[in-house]
Amino acid sequence: MLKIRCFLRKYRAVPVTSVAVVSMSFPAFASDASPAGMTSLLGSFTEVAAWMWAEIGKLLTWVLGQPILLLAMSLFFVGAIVSFFIRVFHSV
Repeated sequence: MLKIRCFLRKYRAVPVTSVAVVSMSFPAFASDASPAGMTSLLGSFTEVAAWMWAEIGKLLTWVLGQPILLLAMSLFFVGAIVSFFIRVFHSV
């Protein structure tokens, strides 16, 4: 039992096996689908991209409404700008 446990820990067989088991079921779901054309593929991509931008907008609106998070973001961006100018003027 100890040898098996060491083998699994050494080669990480458990995550690979679980991923393989899950990925083997996907062709069963896709077997009834017809091949997608470029138009439907672009439509799906546009739908996902629009959803992503809407969710990022909601998150950014929430973050900008929180003073402590706004302060943390401001410190990060100010630090990035200062370090950029330090690198630029240090190389001259």
